Amino acid sequence: MKKLFLILFTLLISIACSKSGSGYHNPYLPNVKVNLMVNLYQADADYLRYQNGTYVNYSQGIIGVAIFNAGSQYFAYDLTCPDHAFDPVTSRLVQKKPNDPYVYCTNKHQHNGEEPAFYLGNGQSIKPGLKYNQLKPYPVRKSGDNIFVTY
Repeated sequence: MKKLFLILFTLLISIACSKSGSGYHNPYLPNVKVNLMVNLYQADADYLRYQNGTYVNYSQGIIGVAIFNAGSQYFAYDLTCPDHAFDPVTSRLVQKKPNDPYVYCTNKHQHNGEEPAFYLGNGQSIKPGLKYNQLKPYPVRKSGDNIFVTY
């Protein structure tokens, strides 16, 4: 009986700690490896040192990765529109101005003429009444003056 309990407990822990059990699933977005390190004192990451600051990198993720400073923690999301089949040209999410905490889907024709917008603080759509998938989140870790996004 003890062995059975130990085996079940070990199995439960290994499932709970797996990357695939993160709770996020989107049939439109492929899983890609992300290995991004950002030093908070590099020139293009200056905004990220302050609360509500953002950093965007288009060399990682599916199309790119955005990092958001929420004050006590950091969040990272893929810059691919989560609401339609992936297309490298039309699936890009963009900021309308530097350090904008919102990203916008450039593919309005896939959204009945609407321009979906998402808040980088939680990855959710900001358009009331419209149901969109959440942005694809990536795990973030801060160590000293560096931010690490790995998936």
